[in-house]
Amino acid sequence: MTVRNASTRRVGGELLLAWCALVAGTGGAVPARAQPSPTAIMQRIRSTGNRPIDFHAAAFPDSVYVGQQVTYQVAVLLSEQARGRLRRNPEFLPPELRGLLAYELGTPTRVPSRGYGGALSYEAHVFQRALFGVTAGTIRVPSPQLTYSLPQSASYFSREERFVVRAESAQLVVKPLPVEGRPADYTGAVGVLRASTRLDASTARVGDPLVLTVRIAGTGNVRLFPRPSVEVSWATVVAGNERIQVDTSGSLVRGFKEFDFLLTPTRDGATTLPVLRYPYFDPYRGAYAVSETSPADVRVAAGDLAGRADEQPTAPLALRPWRHRSIGAISELPQGIRSGAGALLCLAPLPALVALVDRKRRKRTRGAVEPSLTTKRGDEPDDDSPGARARRARRMALATLAARLQAAPTDLVARRDVERVLRRRGVTRATTAAVLTLLDELARAGFGPQSDAAGESVSLEPRARQLLDAVDREAVMHGRTRLWRRHASRTGALSALAMAWPIAWTIVGVFVPVSARAQAAGGALAPASVACTTNADTGVASGGQSSAGARGTPSPLELLVGEATAAYAARRYASASQRFAAAATACPRDIDLLVNWGTAAWAANDTVSAVIAWQRAARLDPLAVDVQERMAVLPGGARGGLATVPMVPVLTLAVGAAAMWCAAWALLFASWRGPARRGAMESSAFTLLIAGLAVGAAAWWGARALDGSALAVVRRPETLRAAPGFESTTVGGVATGDVVRLRTAQEGWSRVTLADGRDGWLPTSRLAPLVAGTPTR
Repeated sequence: MTVRNASTRRVGGELLLAWCALVAGTGGAVPARAQPSPTAIMQRIRSTGNRPIDFHAAAFPDSVYVGQQVTYQVAVLLSEQARGRLRRNPEFLPPELRGLLAYELGTPTRVPSRGYGGALSYEAHVFQRALFGVTAGTIRVPSPQLTYSLPQSASYFSREERFVVRAESAQLVVKPLPVEGRPADYTGAVGVLRASTRLDASTARVGDPLVLTVRIAGTGNVRLFPRPSVEVSWATVVAGNERIQVDTSGSLVRGFKEFDFLLTPTRDGATTLPVLRYPYFDPYRGAYAVSETSPADVRVAAGDLAGRADEQPTAPLALRPWRHRSIGAISELPQGIRSGAGALLCLAPLPALVALVDRKRRKRTRGAVEPSLTTKRGDEPDDDSPGARARRARRMALATLAARLQAAPTDLVARRDVERVLRRRGVTRATTAAVLTLLDELARAGFGPQSDAAGESVSLEPRARQLLDAVDREAVMHGRTRLWRRHASRTGALSALAMAWPIAWTIVGVFVPVSARAQAAGGALAPASVACTTNADTGVASGGQSSAGARGTPSPLELLVGEATAAYAARRYASASQRFAAAATACPRDIDLLVNWGTAAWAANDTVSAVIAWQRAARLDPLAVDVQERMAVLPGGARGGLATVPMVPVLTLAVGAAAMWCAAWALLFASWRGPARRGAMESSAFTLLIAGLAVGAAAWWGARALDGSALAVVRRPETLRAAPGFESTTVGGVATGDVVRLRTAQEGWSRVTLADGRDGWLPTSRLAPLVAGTPTR
């Protein structure tokens, strides 16, 4: 709240004049509907309930934009009886405001006594506050509280009774600022504003600083007006102090905010302070507007305290010879070819796995020669009687059943156990009954009277063989999968599979994403007639026009590069930078053009363009030593930390990993396809798989490190904020050319991470994406 005294009264006249100038300069005043009456809340009071003291609150309006003023009014109604009995003023407890900034408005307004639908008449006192929402959303203003005490009787020594009255709560809808029509250089100012400038002198000397004051005056939350952007070509600019004057005597908060800038001229002669733009959002019209200052003439005399801007203290960097070579990328291949290559890498293990399964099948087939049912065990006595043959046949039949049904021999001891296992394996009832009958007959022949066993045991053996074959056809072998896994684990197949798919996905992940992430050129747009072709080219670049013509006639691209080279040789570095940028836009993967663009931009003192060009060139060709040497002259924030470009040949590593992958599975196929196990070949294959995994991981890491799609370059010095908004706490600053990583974006602000690990918010307009076309939102 502003305290008004004798000193501030003198400022009132200045504010009034400034406000009149604002109205005249912006083409109109704030609409009348935006200025609620000081007693607007009285129109909402319908009844007081005949209470001695009543209390009400309301907000006008209840739907605003971010940064637009809301007038919050509180009315205290005193009846004649209560006014005569009060011994002390009531105590007012304001509501807790979250997400809102508040200012006290003017002095209380007294409303004469009148009735409100009851028996009592009240005198009202209205208090006002200005509220500003700083974030979008629905905000609830809690109920304020009024506490007062009244004596119980007219006696002076009477005890007092304490009362607490609560007013209505209010709900505000704070709408975000619209995106449509937002100027590119908008920084967050909301209100009805007018910008003006003044210099402390009209003449200066080279090296002697001038003080430029930019004054932003008007209606709005003056404290949150952002600092304007000042750029002049004939002087260096350093931000100075700020001064604020807020006037809350009226129904709307108004005032001015002054920003000082120190201008140090770098060249002499007659110069002009350019027109400064200050975009803002007018919440009463719901549209963006721009206030422009008037230009001013400045004469700069010669001086020796600062060198001329066009004088180079050292020899400029040499340009790279242009050979029109572009670094290719797998992503530039047709989608069908890239998809086919990825599918082949993923399908490479299938022949070897098929050979492994076939080998296991052949091994089981070779080992499936079953002995005769009457073959003796090694520890049995030489007894070839019919009973002994029947006992051996029954024992071998049970063992064969246990093996074919994947059951333990102890599970086939009793007759009902045999029936249960057969039925659970899917053997039909008829076959099960025949098997049980056969086992009973073999038991009688082996353990019954020996007189009948001779002929019976001989006739039962063919039946037993037929029934075992029937069981083998009908039974569902539940244990075959587990058996195959046990055999496969012994041969190392599971180890191969465990390493197979991670390597495949790593290789595919490197081949497919390696694209022109950090390689798309930006800057000035290339002319429509310039294409990435020369007379030596046989094709026409996508999106460009053909450079057909006589072989001796230079193409438009060659002419543009020639003009840029000539401009650089003539020390017209700004012109050379623009032409190299246009050529790099036409050929976004041409290393030579990118390097020369950065060289010309660096000579023209354009640090941002130099960082973008050299960073893209280094990420296209990480092994280029001369590019790494040029990046060494950049500021620390543009070449260290997040901006470091590792010298990793991603494409070579990816191709090597793919070759190791295919060779390893070819060796495994040859080993598993052969008639016998070849330990040396399998060991070599597993070694290649492990090496392929390491090389693929290195390629994946290199691709991630060279990816510049999430990086941006700071256009000019700016303060880092702890939260989006100029009113939030500062957590340091960033310099021109610093490379930052983009995290998220919100309402014209971007959350970034710096090279030293700091995290904060910057205005999106202060960032240039490292990859052209990447939205910073």
